[in-house]
Amino acid sequence: MKSLCLLLLLVSYSTGVRCQLQCNSGSSVRLKRIVIRSPGAEELSKLDSCHYEVAPWSAQVCQVRIDFERLELAQPKLNASTQLLECVDFVQVQRFQLCGRNNGQHLYVQLQRGQTLKLHFSLASHSAQSTWQLTLTQIECLQQHTQQPAAAPAAANAPQLPTVRPLLPFLSNLLPRTIFGTNSAGGPAAQLLQTLTAPSPADLELQAPLGCDQYWRSSSGGIVSFNFAGGVYMANMKYTICVAGGADREISYKIEHFALSKYNDAPGPGYDTDCHSTVRTLGRASDYLLIPNSYVANNQALQPTYYCGNGLAGSKLIARPPFVIHFSSDAQTSDSETGFQLTYAVTQAV
Repeated sequence: MKSLCLLLLLVSYSTGVRCQLQCNSGSSVRLKRIVIRSPGAEELSKLDSCHYEVAPWSAQVCQVRIDFERLELAQPKLNASTQLLECVDFVQVQRFQLCGRNNGQHLYVQLQRGQTLKLHFSLASHSAQSTWQLTLTQIECLQQHTQQPAAAPAAANAPQLPTVRPLLPFLSNLLPRTIFGTNSAGGPAAQLLQTLTAPSPADLELQAPLGCDQYWRSSSGGIVSFNFAGGVYMANMKYTICVAGGADREISYKIEHFALSKYNDAPGPGYDTDCHSTVRTLGRASDYLLIPNSYVANNQALQPTYYCGNGLAGSKLIARPPFVIHFSSDAQTSDSETGFQLTYAVTQAV
């Protein structure tokens, strides 16, 4: 029976616990994978907000990947007094405020050691049509990347986190001590504990490079701007999209749809100074995709860094690593700012 219990613990540990976190529960949950679902329509229509808290699964947690399997909130509206596009209902995750339709999108958020992740849904419209289902996956990094420097004294009120995952104390009690010697650095039991407390290969593969707000790990796929299905992107939004790839690879972007504002409002594609000025000027349009080390496939002499305007649909761009796209929008809003849709493919460099 004891062996069976140990096996069940190991299976739960390896697959990751997945549970549903309730809205406004008043407490945080410490689990590897958590599902957040919207309340029922009747309850939802009575709520002004929904708040969730997720505690770190272990001391090695450095990131959380949030998959928006479903996220449908009211579309942003133009504020008549400020002339800015603002979210009526939204979800706030650190510096990100998202509204509209974002099914299939994802975000990576960075966490300091011991930091609790908070998600806040503001529901001013009381719409029963709002719906969401989010899956949160805590990602553990190598321990030396999450520890404080030895010279830095620990804060008196710092949270006390398990240095091993929650199930491991039970495992250590079940391990034979007289034969294997858990206090021995080279004993099988100690090696087992060391293996179980280290980040898994799956975690290391899932971990996004520092500075990436989205991370696409497959060699091909599709990327769209936030609220692309709603037909407008948010003002004052800045985020970085990364695609996995080695130094001997290149990436091609096929532009399916592209409509960002442009400095002179003239029709057609815009590049570099059309999109981003080296001198900040109030009121100047400055929405762009920044793609470093890139060029236009059918005109290799054209090697911009910033892309904007509305004439890039059907174009193909090639870029060398690192495979990074940075999106930036200014405070201004217009009907032409519908966003971007592209497909990418990572291939062997020629």
